Amino acid sequence: MAVRASGLQRRLAVVLVGLVATAAVVQGFGYWAAERWVERASLQGLLEHELAHRIDSHTPPTAAGSSDTTLRYYRPQLGGPPPGALAELDAGWHDGLRLDGHDYRALVRDVAPGDRAYLVYDSAGLEGREQRLILVFGLGVLAVAALAFWASRQLAARALAPLAALVAQIRALNPEARGARLQVDGDVELQVIAEALNGYMRELDALVERERAFASAASHELRTPLAVIAGARELLAAGMPAPSRPLARIERAVSTALHDLDALLALSRQREAPPAQRLALETLLPDWAAAHAEAQPVAGIDWQLEPVTLEAPPGSLHIVFTNLLRNALRAAGAQGRVEIRLEAGGLAVLDDGPGIPLAELPQVFEPHVRGRDGGTGIGLYVARTLAQRQGWRLTLENRSEGGAAARLRWA
Repeated sequence: MAVRASGLQRRLAVVLVGLVATAAVVQGFGYWAAERWVERASLQGLLEHELAHRIDSHTPPTAAGSSDTTLRYYRPQLGGPPPGALAELDAGWHDGLRLDGHDYRALVRDVAPGDRAYLVYDSAGLEGREQRLILVFGLGVLAVAALAFWASRQLAARALAPLAALVAQIRALNPEARGARLQVDGDVELQVIAEALNGYMRELDALVERERAFASAASHELRTPLAVIAGARELLAAGMPAPSRPLARIERAVSTALHDLDALLALSRQREAPPAQRLALETLLPDWAAAHAEAQPVAGIDWQLEPVTLEAPPGSLHIVFTNLLRNALRAAGAQGRVEIRLEAGGLAVLDDGPGIPLAELPQVFEPHVRGRDGGTGIGLYVARTLAQRQGWRLTLENRSEGGAAARLRWA
């Protein structure tokens, strides 16, 4: 599996691009500042030398209306006053002087008392070069950033390739395949992670093996007495002239227990499911509910059953339904009522009890969470697990009129 660009690879690439772009900006700014300083120092030195030469050689000032705008020389003592903006300057170097719509740099020197010389230089050419330099610098930074982004993506993909390979191995692990281990070559840090995960997987393998052995042993031990009960029922039935209701109940109970064993044993095998059968639910649900209604009597059970035939493992559906029914019967109590609705897309078990405390509602399907009406704390967890294994959706919520509503949807 390749590392997604939106994940670690992208973040690493962004960091590398940011570092490269920042370095380029800092370095370029340094070059620009150095170039500007050298340019100013050189220009100032040249103008100093030029002004000294013109003073010493008594060069006449620039005539009014001269076409030479690059370099102008003014000396009132030799004729021609300087422009007003120059006359207001003090002796020394001046930047940003505006004359006749042009930007100038001026050098002013006092030759003698009452004798001042002015040399101004049109800086438009220098400023144009600076703007072009800044433009080239900006384009260079963009080009460097683009190149750095491409290179960082390649480097990030190469650097993260061992991690991507390890993630691919983890994703390919089969929960049912014991003994699988992760392999990492040449990367010490990832080898540490792989060894830690391998140790954890070894412990899981041992735990799963113990649980499977226990489940198989429990299934075997429970099937034996059930087989004895079934055989005894057959012997009793053979000696009776007419069918017996108690023996029929024993037969149904044995058959249901065997289906339940198949469903519970399948929980210990991640990819194994008990065989499915065509179930006429409008007939089975009342039959399954009878024994529980006798053990936990209520004021009444209201049935709203549509004819529904479902292809499903009988043990799984029996465990889910009877767990929901037992909870509803306990919640309703001797004076309450339970309503069971069956339709094509699923079934609902509703009670008029006190409902579920809001603080406990998000955890009702977690193992060992017991409600205030008793129970082992494992029934709803097993019911949800079996429902999820079949692709069903099991929910439990409070009713606005009071009580709780458990709904199982298979369509």
